[in-house]
Amino acid sequence: MQGIQSLGVIFGLFMAYFIFLHYKRKEFSKIQFLFWELLWLSFIFIVIFPEITGGIVHKLGAYRLMDLLTILGFMFLTFLTFHNYAATAKMKRNLEELIRKEAVDEISKNESPTS
Repeated sequence: MQGIQSLGVIFGLFMAYFIFLHYKRKEFSKIQFLFWELLWLSFIFIVIFPEITGGIVHKLGAYRLMDLLTILGFMFLTFLTFHNYAATAKMKRNLEELIRKEAVDEISKNESPTS
């Protein structure tokens, strides 16, 4: 195993353990836990046996597995950036609506009927 493969395996094991900790803290459901564990175990398997993906990589037009993973990584990071932006905008909109509603309720509650 080469140095970069060892680093990849260590990273994959670290991430699998990190997912396990989140599951134990009940921050992930069992389905989420199984999905992420499967993902990281697959990552470790591909790092150890990169020749398995050779045919798929060339059919997709990449020269090496690392090229394909880099492209997929950038695509995934772009998606996550957009998703986080959209979620933040939605949360901001909901917070503004909640604050407005609370302010109106507070004003109407504090108003006393004039005689």
